[in-house]
Amino acid sequence: MTLLGVLVNIVLPVFLIIGAGYLAARWLTVDIQTLSRVSLYVLGPCLVFSKLVETTVSSADLAQIVGFTVAATILVLGLSWVVARLLRLDRSTESGFMLASTFVNSGNYGLPLVLFAFGQPGLERALVYFVTSAFLVNTLGVFVASRGKAKATTSIINIFKIPLIYAIAAAFALRAMGIVLPDFFLEPTAMVGDAAIPVMLLLLGMQLARSSFGGRVGLISAATAVRLVGGAVVAVLLASLMGLSEITSQTCIVEHSTPTGVVTSILSMEFGTEPELVTGVIFASTLASVATMTLLVAWIR
Repeated sequence: MTLLGVLVNIVLPVFLIIGAGYLAARWLTVDIQTLSRVSLYVLGPCLVFSKLVETTVSSADLAQIVGFTVAATILVLGLSWVVARLLRLDRSTESGFMLASTFVNSGNYGLPLVLFAFGQPGLERALVYFVTSAFLVNTLGVFVASRGKAKATTSIINIFKIPLIYAIAAAFALRAMGIVLPDFFLEPTAMVGDAAIPVMLLLLGMQLARSSFGGRVGLISAATAVRLVGGAVVAVLLASLMGLSEITSQTCIVEHSTPTGVVTSILSMEFGTEPELVTGVIFASTLASVATMTLLVAWIR
């Protein structure tokens, strides 16, 4: 597919829905927190459960995707630390820089992009990346944001209060035991789950409406480059070294090259870790990803 084809058929549809969310937040009185909670506690778990319980992804692929996600995240974290050291940032700014450079928007942004680019087989693999990444941002991400503060323990424990974890456990338990659920349960669960992706994109647009470049353009640009360019380079090299299958490799590379995750803004505000810098990187990296993701998807397809 040509660059124009990728832009029009894969990347542009994602940004049209993001744009609708952005405009809704600007023109309407929208309770973003309530919509976010519905996505987190209802739509997301239904999506993950319905897809994983029927997934055709092999156990070997599952293990490889988890391994890739962990390794790639740690490598980019190390890269961001090196760049932050070279820039001689203070401890708080260094933590914000690392947080914004490392953790990706694999849910709101990555899942729909992979679905448009690689269809259901890609989405099934992207969900495994998303689940692993969500665990990492709520553990390793909390550590980076807090850098030893006492609240980190509480925040890590909070991940086990999120239904997503139990949806994953239930799906894999049913698969392991060979239990097939009846259609009267699976069909409505899948229907609710199918609403998750458009709602995630609308939410991303609404959250971006509250963000801006702000000041410190140079630092924001550096973090954006580490996230989009550094992340893509690490993903391509690691996927090649691990010998991933074509669809698994494509999915992992795209997911790990997505912009900064919105959840990093929440963590930066919770722990006082340069929230203005982090939200600036979220905004800048999302806009810049129109170009980077178009080029990347066109190259790997």
